[in-house]
Amino acid sequence: MKFIYLFVFALCFCACASNPALKKEAASTPKNIPVFMTENAKRTALKMTFEDSGKEYGFLLLANKKSDYVNFKFIGDFASVLASVNLKNGKFEYETISPLLENEQIKQALEETLLALFSDRGTPLKESKSAITYKQGNLKYKYYFNKDENTPYKLKQTSPLANKTFLFENYKKGIPHNIVVKAKLNLIKINFELLAND
Repeated sequence: MKFIYLFVFALCFCACASNPALKKEAASTPKNIPVFMTENAKRTALKMTFEDSGKEYGFLLLANKKSDYVNFKFIGDFASVLASVNLKNGKFEYETISPLLENEQIKQALEETLLALFSDRGTPLKESKSAITYKQGNLKYKYYFNKDENTPYKLKQTSPLANKTFLFENYKKGIPHNIVVKAKLNLIKINFELLAND
């Protein structure tokens, strides 16, 4: 009699496991890629600490969404505007620029960081249970997910300049409130703390 119960149980289990509807539901769990400028968000403020060659610089990064572009302002001491730049269709247009950003590599690294946080990812290449890969121009993004979670804990951005790793922490309502960006060999390290996003 026990054998019959076990046999029936095994048949039920196999039927459930092979049910295509269940597989489809598991595979189609939506993944949330954190981008600050969504359709609803118009303004974002981030406290930003930037380390370069052993020196540390502190800024406020203010992002304002306009009709067809996003304006970024880097605010320094005494509320001085160090740089103002517009992101439109994946291109950056500078209104004012800080001497810090006159270094072409630093400028490119910051632009790639802004694209990762504020821009559409571009074309999806492939998806697995634990990662999604996108391509945007000459940049490639790979997001990593913990099991049964739909928000990534890490992003690897592949770039001709320097590959970068983004660590997403302290999620609230699907948005990370702390982000650490590191380049290979710690050549660049940027800490972001979300102050406002509405």
